[in-house]
Amino acid sequence: MAGRASLVVILGFSFIIGYVLQNLNTAGTLAAGNMSTYNGMTASHNLALAGANVALSRLYRDTTWGSSGTASVTQSFASGPFTGTFTASVFPSGAWKMVRAVSSYPAGATTYRDTIEVALSNNIANTFSLFAWMTNLENGVFWITGDSVWGRVHSNDNLTVSGSPVFMQKVTTAKGFIPPVGKSQTIGGTKYTNKAIFINPPQPETGVPKINFPNDLTDIAAAAASPNGKKYTGDIWVTLDGKSPAVSGDGKAYIRATKTGPIIDSVGLSDPNFNGVLMATGVVNVQGTLDGNLTIASYSTPSATTNNIVVQGDILYEKSPLAGTSDDMLGLVANNNVIVADNVPAGGNREIDGSIFARQGSFTAENYSTRALNNELRVLGSIVQNSRGAVGTFSGGSSLQHGFYKRYRYDDRLSDPNVRPPHYPGWVSTTYAILNWWESYHLMTFQ
Repeated sequence: MAGRASLVVILGFSFIIGYVLQNLNTAGTLAAGNMSTYNGMTASHNLALAGANVALSRLYRDTTWGSSGTASVTQSFASGPFTGTFTASVFPSGAWKMVRAVSSYPAGATTYRDTIEVALSNNIANTFSLFAWMTNLENGVFWITGDSVWGRVHSNDNLTVSGSPVFMQKVTTAKGFIPPVGKSQTIGGTKYTNKAIFINPPQPETGVPKINFPNDLTDIAAAAASPNGKKYTGDIWVTLDGKSPAVSGDGKAYIRATKTGPIIDSVGLSDPNFNGVLMATGVVNVQGTLDGNLTIASYSTPSATTNNIVVQGDILYEKSPLAGTSDDMLGLVANNNVIVADNVPAGGNREIDGSIFARQGSFTAENYSTRALNNELRVLGSIVQNSRGAVGTFSGGSSLQHGFYKRYRYDDRLSDPNVRPPHYPGWVSTTYAILNWWESYHLMTFQ
C-alpha cells in the first residue's frame, strides 16, 4: 500500500508541476506576443512623429514649401533600431496649411500604421497697439537720462542710448544697441555710454524677427468711406468734447475746415450707426477730451507725403485708465507724421492719451531743435512709427536743450490683442503658428 500511495503522490505532483509549467510557458509566449505588439505600435507611432517633425522642420526653413500644391517627403529605415517608412505631406489652403504624417511599420504578419495631423496658419493678425513703443528705423535718435517708457518696446533697427533711460518692460530689437548695453562708444567725436536700466525682464533681447509695416491704410479708408464712417476732403480741425464727465458715452467730435471757422459737422461717438473711424485726405488737427471710442486718420493714397496729424493741444480721456476703469480709447493714425505743434509755453507739458501710428513717417515735435525748452511730453497709450522722430535735442551726453523729455506710459488695456481703437492697424505673423495637433493611437489588447 505504501508503494501505491507513493506512486499516486508522485503522479499527482508531476501533473501539478506539468500544469504549472504549461501555464508558465503559455504566459511567457503571450508576454512575448504582447511585447512584440506593443513594440510595433510604439515604433509605428514614433515613425509618424518623426515624419511630422521632419515636415515641420522643412516648412519652417522654407515657408513656400507646398504653397502651389501638395508636397510630400518619404523616408524609409531598413536597419537600425527598427525598420519602416513614413510619408509626410503638406496641403495648402489659403492662409492655412495642413501637415499629415503617415507611418508604416511591418511586424511579422501585421503592418502598423499611424497618422499625425498638424494644422498651421500664418494669418495671425496682431495689433500694433500691443507695443508701447515701436520703430522701423531709429535714425540715430537717442534715448537719454530722464527718458522712461512703460510697456513693451520693439525696434527693427538699433536702439541708440546715452545715459540711463529706464525701460520698465520687455525690450526687443531686430538688430541691437549703440553703444552696446553697459559699454561706451565714440560717435561723431562724442563719447556716449549706454547705462540703460531694464526692469522686467532685466535684460533686452536682440536679433528677434522683424515686424513689417503695412503697405497702405486701406482698411481704415474703407471704414471711413462706408455709410457708417466719416470721411472729409482736405484739411480739417477736430475738437473732442467729452461733454458731461458724469455721463459716459455722450462725447462728440466737432469738425471745422479751419482753426476758427464754423463747425461743418459733428459726430456723436455713442451713435450706434457710427463705426468709430473719422478720416480726412489732408492734414488733421486735433485736441480736446475724448469720451468714447474713436480712430482719427489722415490718409489719401499710400504714396502721399502730406497726410499728417497735428496735435494742437492736450488730448485726454474723460476717464483715465490710470485712475480706474475707463471705456475711452483713441487711435491717431497718419499715413505720414504725427506732430506735436510748437505751441507749448516754455517749461510746459503736452499730454496725449491714445495710440499713435505713423505708417511711413514719424512721431515728432514741430521745430524740436529750436523750440523752447519744454518739460515733459506725456503719452498714455502706444507709439508706433516707421522712422523715429525727435521731440527734443540734448548736449553733454544727456542734458536736454530744446523740446521735451519723454514720459511714455503704456495703456495696459492694450496688452489684450482683442482690445484696440476702431480699425487700428495690425500686422500678420510671417511664421506659421501651430493651431492644432492631432495624433492617432492604437489601443492595446493584452492577451
